[in-house]
Amino acid sequence: MLDPWYVTGFADGEAAFTYSRAGGSFGLYFSVKQREDNRQIVEEIHNFFNNVGQIYRGKESSGAPKSGSTKPYAYYRVTKSSELQIIVEHFDKFPLQSEKKFEAYKVWREMVVYKKENYRKIDYDHLSALAGKLSSLNLQSRAFKIHKRKWVK
Repeated sequence: MLDPWYVTGFADGEAAFTYSRAGGSFGLYFSVKQREDNRQIVEEIHNFFNNVGQIYRGKESSGAPKSGSTKPYAYYRVTKSSELQIIVEHFDKFPLQSEKKFEAYKVWREMVVYKKENYRKIDYDHLSALAGKLSSLNLQSRAFKIHKRKWVK
């Protein structure tokens, strides 16, 4: 069994607390993506969270011109509202340490709790405002940013 603080530290660097939007609905998710040769840690994190969510296998692809290739990967994703509660409970008890990722987590957490408490009467304007804030924070938490098609640290 993994140490809970190890899981938090790994998530600090490698996990995503984010959403997808289709029409007027928001899908919230927690995810970890690693190269296939690191699949073991993805499986261990999946086990740590009581096997909630799914692990998917991504295939190698050549990608678009100038975008580089993608190696095979393992992708762990939790999307169900009831299962996201397990993720929230962990990170509430063992908080993220990096300030920017923690701030993004807090907004994401607010979205998870809001959707759970208001599932019959969701204010999509409220969720949209939170989504905008989360997108901004997620961009700020990246270690590298693209500037004029060059990677800068």
